[in-house]
Order: sequence, then structure tokens, then C-alpha cells
Amino acid sequence: MLESIQKKRSSGFTVQQLAKMREELVSIGEKERVLRERSACRELYRYLLDAHRLAAWPNAHEEVLEIPPTGRGESNQLAA
Repeated sequence: MLESIQKKRSSGFTVQQLAKMREELVSIGEKERVLRERSACRELYRYLLDAHRLAAWPNAHEEVLEIPPTGRGESNQLAA
């Protein structure tokens, strides 16, 4: 009789341990999902930033290099 009581207690304890382990696994899975989403968001942000830089680069390159030359005798001062 004492053995059956101990078995029931140990099986109840095992069930509790398994339930706790399942909760921890669900929590770990949720954390991993969030980290994957954040990583994907960072990758997407980097991709969009690089695409923006590449798209903006030709325009910036033209604007910076196409400076109109000043003629002789003209002042390099800004108009007031």
C-alpha cells in the first residue's frame, strides 16, 4: 500500500515536472520567434537602407560634381 502511494506521488510529481518543462519550452519557442522576427526586421531595414543609398548615390554624385564654373572677374561671394 505504501508503494502505491509513493508511485502516485512520484507520478504526480513527474506530471508536474513535465508540465513545467512544456511551459519552459513554449516560452523558449516564443523567445526564439521574437528574436527571428527582430532579426528579419533588422535585415529588411539594412536592405532598404542599402537600396536607398544606392538609389540616392547617382543623384548625389551628379549634384555634387556638376558645379557651375565661375567666370573671370566674378565675385565668389554670396548675394546679399
